[in-house]
Amino acid sequence: MFRVPQRENKLLVAIHGWSATVLGLLLYAVVFTGTVAVLALEIGYWSVSTSDTKNPFAYKINATVQSLAKKVGRAYREDVSLSKDTAGNLSIFFHKTVRKSNGRNRSRGVLYKVNAETGEVISRQEGFGVDLARNDRDRMLRRFIVDSHVRLYMPRPWGLLVTGILGMVMMIAALTGLIMHRHLIRDAFTLRTHRSAILDARDRHTVAASWGLPYAFLLALTGCFFSFAISFGIPALAWVSFGGNIEQMGRTIAGTQLQRPGKRIQSSDIDAIIADATHRAGVLPRSVNIEYFGRKNAKVSTRHLARFGELEGKTYRYKGLDGTFEKRLPAVGQVPSIGGTIVSIIGPLHFGSFAGYLSKIIWVALGFASCYMIVTGMNLWVQRRAEESRAWRFFGRYIDICTIGLPLALVGSAYAFFLYRHSDAVVSATPLGFVVVALPLLALGLFVPRRQLATGLWMALSLSLLALPIARYLSGGFGWLEALSQGAITVVAIDLVLILSALACAWTVRKSPVVGHSLTAKTA
Repeated sequence: MFRVPQRENKLLVAIHGWSATVLGLLLYAVVFTGTVAVLALEIGYWSVSTSDTKNPFAYKINATVQSLAKKVGRAYREDVSLSKDTAGNLSIFFHKTVRKSNGRNRSRGVLYKVNAETGEVISRQEGFGVDLARNDRDRMLRRFIVDSHVRLYMPRPWGLLVTGILGMVMMIAALTGLIMHRHLIRDAFTLRTHRSAILDARDRHTVAASWGLPYAFLLALTGCFFSFAISFGIPALAWVSFGGNIEQMGRTIAGTQLQRPGKRIQSSDIDAIIADATHRAGVLPRSVNIEYFGRKNAKVSTRHLARFGELEGKTYRYKGLDGTFEKRLPAVGQVPSIGGTIVSIIGPLHFGSFAGYLSKIIWVALGFASCYMIVTGMNLWVQRRAEESRAWRFFGRYIDICTIGLPLALVGSAYAFFLYRHSDAVVSATPLGFVVVALPLLALGLFVPRRQLATGLWMALSLSLLALPIARYLSGGFGWLEALSQGAITVVAIDLVLILSALACAWTVRKSPVVGHSLTAKTA
């Protein structure tokens, strides 16, 4: 496709290889966890055995909210946030804004978990909203997966900066790979039969890269936006325009400036507002927020995910006084704009959530293809230098440890979640399960030969995946018949995916236990 002089082509090969190899293992970690995070919502429903179609906003909730508001009292009735939790229950957070000792404004209040169908209160907690969300037991496995992808479970903002840099590395690898491919269309369909294992592996790498280049570039671009916008862009804008006050900037952009609480009145019917918003959006809300609850100047906002085939979700605003519809709110600012449209579609494009399960399945397939591309690319680069240095041969072991060990460690966190699911210890046990599996694997790479190491890792991954549905069931989850009767199709589907993945891992051991073994037989 591109004709590049030989000297420049060698430079491109060097940039392409070193950019993907030096940070290749971290890049693989981000892409793999991102591929799993595409199904984070579904994994959350599966982990607590509930139906993803169960939505508390499908029931009448106005009477429940009004009744609980009287129990809370006036102290925390400044705002009310309603949302669906991982178990399909209704979360009702009555809260007010308070200033913490560090000078930042935070929401503090009372959080109720309610069975929306019966109105039964499941739990009551009091505290800061960020702490209550962090300690939500049902969300822990889902949250750990997302945090592992978004910031590699590192402290903010450093984790976001690292993933942003890795996104740039991925863009560099994609662009240089595109330029180096002189016959991109032909290479996308070329799998030749060679006597050389290295040439065979290079063809497979080229085919995977040719099909995955558009996805890799899109993934890297949108990922960079998220990482740098949150870690650098938003604080920089707040510093320049609002003296570093992020809260004030957020209120200005959202048009929710602090005002005096209006006269107390009887709140409008939340059920009527939800019904009207659902008719406009075509889908039930994902959350409802009420500012100045029970006041004359109250505002009600309903947020909806995008319908099948749409990229943008919808947010509507109503008057809390009488439930009158005011307007549809853009993603950013108060009036529609190109920037707001771009911001609203970046999320669906990054996570593949714009066409239901169809787009998610495609995104997962492309994500694993990208993982394969990264792993084979590192192996090819190591093979070229294996004869030059023992360090490169040693690095080959850690390619196997990271590529097989990462999913094994994630499975370890899932086992820890199920073991402590009904205890507050699950908050710390879930990430600890990852560490308990990962540290011994890193130590094994120091002295176990590559062939035996990879064989053992594949077998361990196969068996652990196979037993994971049993662990879910023993922790109090649905059996398949009960799941089907409750409409929890996702529970059965993910169990089947895990079983098939376990069989695929066992088949991999039988065929070639070492990742890239055909490339690096001499280094094993």
